[in-house]
Amino acid sequence: MRSQDPETRAGGKRRRRSRKPRPKPTAAAAVIAGAKPAVDADKAADVPLSKEEALEMRGHLRFLKEHRKVLALKVNAAEDLLLNGVREPTHRGVCQHLLDKVERSRVEAVAQRLEPAARVRLLEGVLGFAPDVAYVLLYLESLRDAAREEATPALSAALKRIDFAAISAAQMRRVLDLIVELYDARDRPQLMFSLLQSATFRAAFDDSAAALPAPLAEVVLPLRAVHAVVLRGKKNPFDAASLARGVAMLLQGRAKVLRAQSASTRSRLFDAGIDLCTERECAPGLLGLVDGFEPGERSTSEAMLRLAGWLLARGLEPDAKKLLARLSKEHPGFKLPQRWLTALEGPRIGGAGLAAAPGRGRDFWQEGMLLARQLPVWVSVGKPDAAPRFANAAALAESIAVPGVARVLESGTTRDGAPYWITPRLGRGGNELLGKQELAASDVSALCAEAVRILSSLADAGVRLPDARFRRFSVDPSGRLWLRDLLDAERATPEDARTAHLELARQFCSDAYDRVKGTLSDDPSSAETFAALVRLVEGGG
Repeated sequence: MRSQDPETRAGGKRRRRSRKPRPKPTAAAAVIAGAKPAVDADKAADVPLSKEEALEMRGHLRFLKEHRKVLALKVNAAEDLLLNGVREPTHRGVCQHLLDKVERSRVEAVAQRLEPAARVRLLEGVLGFAPDVAYVLLYLESLRDAAREEATPALSAALKRIDFAAISAAQMRRVLDLIVELYDARDRPQLMFSLLQSATFRAAFDDSAAALPAPLAEVVLPLRAVHAVVLRGKKNPFDAASLARGVAMLLQGRAKVLRAQSASTRSRLFDAGIDLCTERECAPGLLGLVDGFEPGERSTSEAMLRLAGWLLARGLEPDAKKLLARLSKEHPGFKLPQRWLTALEGPRIGGAGLAAAPGRGRDFWQEGMLLARQLPVWVSVGKPDAAPRFANAAALAESIAVPGVARVLESGTTRDGAPYWITPRLGRGGNELLGKQELAASDVSALCAEAVRILSSLADAGVRLPDARFRRFSVDPSGRLWLRDLLDAERATPEDARTAHLELARQFCSDAYDRVKGTLSDDPSSAETFAALVRLVEGGG
């Protein structure tokens, strides 16, 4: 007679067992992370299993019993008792011997015949006691087919555990195939960059490089260049274009991956990004990097200014303005950011931001900044009826290359038809300096010599100026004279231009002499220099 169920002995009624909710399936990443040998093989075979080991072993035995036929396990009497739960798993050697009977070739053959979901369950059981890389890869490939949403985190966990020093070239290619299939194009560069930090991964990678999947081949060389320059601080072993592509790949990836890098790596990545990257898509990465720099440091403020310039060069003015405003607030003594902000917030003429409302007229030169290049400039704006004259002068300036003649950086017309041109701001206007007698006699003598050379070179180029008044010129901080205004200049034969410019040179020197003649008696050497200059001009030099 069968013994009565203990739950029915009292009262004769069977009590219903409360059903606990089934535990959620173990996450695939946890399966990978928890994969380990079931038995500590470092201990002697006759050392009994610990309570924890015995508990885990019971689970493995249940799995083996369920899959005994599928796995074609051939067991002896003692092992049969273990599988059927008659004997407790205590003997280390017996348990290990039983687990060793699970053959990899058999597991792989069985897995090929199973549906993806069943294959995943089989491999989860095997990984519980045999964390072999072959099973890990087969498990990941099964997840890819059965539960793709779990495959990517599982692969991430596996990449942290795989011993790449012991992996075969064929297995490495399977790893790379999984990376291509499970990671999108945005994430692959950062993943590969992290993996390349491992010497064993690099070695295994190089061994299998000949058969790289095409999507990885496109990022390998750039990332190897980045690894050398950014991570290790070495010289670029490849070409600059490869390094630029690699840096752009990283900067366009996930912000958390960038933040996880060391301070020195982030600093070098920032420098490389500013110097090499041209894509606007790199801006979020660069902004994220600079946000992580040490606040209050001079190097941080310099990096912020460099980034503001980079943003302006790519037309990302709102981001640049925010960065400059923050920089001005945190470093009120740093005047350059405020000047850039003034240009950003001021009126616009072409690509230049002005320090004040634009004026118009022949003698008007407005200070501003060419925003895309962060270059101090002069902007000259004329009346609408002067548009042909401005256009002719701009075309003439672009057609010649004469030392001492400032380049026209930009020209055009505003929305209301006013013509303009933009030239580099080289020091101060000639009329401002010479007209206010702010130069010594020796300086004026040098400027006169510069004027003679400029006029002579223009004549040789076949260009004739209508006049050589001070307002056409500027003087840079080193004292060099520049011609900034070709308005109403015209083409002429070199002979005609020389004849005209000889008179202009005499007039320039005469006007300059009038400005400083009161000081010549106190400076004999300047007087002699000036006299020699006049003789030079009169002689046609």
